[in-house]
Amino acid sequence: MRGTLRRVLRVGLALYCLFPVGPNGVALAQADSIRSPLPTVQTAATAQRSVRPDVAILTLTFSALGHSPAAAGEALAARADSMRRALQALGIPHDSLITGSRWYWWRGRVEMVVATRYAEKGTDARGVRPALSFQDTSYRATDAIEVHFHDLRRVGAGIDSALAHGITEISPVRFLATDVSAAQEDALREATARARRQATAIAEAGGGRLGRTLSLTTEREGASRFDFSLESAGESVRPETEVIAQTIPVRVTVYGKWELLVRP
Repeated sequence: MRGTLRRVLRVGLALYCLFPVGPNGVALAQADSIRSPLPTVQTAATAQRSVRPDVAILTLTFSALGHSPAAAGEALAARADSMRRALQALGIPHDSLITGSRWYWWRGRVEMVVATRYAEKGTDARGVRPALSFQDTSYRATDAIEVHFHDLRRVGAGIDSALAHGITEISPVRFLATDVSAAQEDALREATARARRQATAIAEAGGGRLGRTLSLTTEREGASRFDFSLESAGESVRPETEVIAQTIPVRVTVYGKWELLVRP
């Protein structure tokens, strides 16, 4: 009996050493697990850089009529070929003249056009001259060429050439920058430094100080992975002989989280 009691006491003492109990009967290890999280400071800062564009994109839309779908298609092909030759004469490479049609499997590329024509007949017994109506059916084929200008000085000449070929459906000019990595990295550095300065100001204003960095990211919760945007600045350029390229803003937003420590 005494041997059994000694063994029970030894097991109880070992359990107490492993899981000490506080004054309220709650295990201290459990109390640590439910301790309130460490206070943090979270900020977001945005920086912007301007990049000169190196590509301009223009879409030319045109159509041709024919008495049959095949005839309309032939007339359209001849008009497209003439336009391509004129643009190539300006120094625009053939692979920069991309078919810009957006129809799914050519649906809507050819449409039927029905026109009503009236012809007069001789007068009847009452002296009235009735009019007879006829319907003429033709077909309109439509296509588009997306022109990529790598020499921005040729954009105005390209627009003039399209107008000379009777093309009036000309899209606004879109300016793009193919490489923004240097501007993006520079903006990232500035945005990160700005976010930390904001966090430091918040911590000091609250009577504390900034601790270790918990996270730095360009990904906002619930948003796409990279929260930076590339936009064409200013208004769209209308068809004119002189086209002035405008800079493209590169915006980067950095989200940071730091520990908030209490000053000793």
